[in-house]
Amino acid sequence: MSHDPLMDSDVPNQFRRDSYSKQIFFLLLGLAIGVVALAWMLSPRSFVPFFGSSLTGIRLPEIEAAGWINGPPPTRDALAGKVVVIEVWASWCEPCRKNMPTLVKLHEAFANREIVFVGLTEEGKGELGEIQKVIESFGVTWSVGWGAVRTTQTLEADAIPALYVFGANGRLVWSSLDGGDIRAVLEHEVRKAEAKANDKPS
Repeated sequence: MSHDPLMDSDVPNQFRRDSYSKQIFFLLLGLAIGVVALAWMLSPRSFVPFFGSSLTGIRLPEIEAAGWINGPPPTRDALAGKVVVIEVWASWCEPCRKNMPTLVKLHEAFANREIVFVGLTEEGKGELGEIQKVIESFGVTWSVGWGAVRTTQTLEADAIPALYVFGANGRLVWSSLDGGDIRAVLEHEVRKAEAKANDKPS
């Protein structure tokens, strides 16, 4: 028969208290981790979730919005053969604002190359003034669609800012949930797009 010190009345009380204390500690630790994980998953959309994207390889969806700022809506023909960068954001989202300068620099770095930037927000007509103010203050010049709920849901943009890079073949190659250097991803994909474009007969 095995000898369980916790069930032995001859074992000093101090030993039993220490053992129970460890069990309680680990129980409370497990509960705390569970609460933190649940709070993270239910947190507002200005946070990136733990889990990576399950969308890798999906086709570029139809980009729909109630209206557009800075230009007309991007058509499939206009995006064909181009690398497409989609940012899902909101004017009230502080991390989105902090991300804007980086995007503007990337847009400038890849100017006049085989790439198109598109901004999307779920905000409606009532927030147009604030949306306009934000994009003007950061010097955003690419098309921004508002009321773009259907497209953002298709992209499963449950946290913002959310970035998506679609290759020239129209397939998702990277998202901000994947992490890593977006500039390196863009350079690789744009070079592929340019090589393909140069192979086309004139």
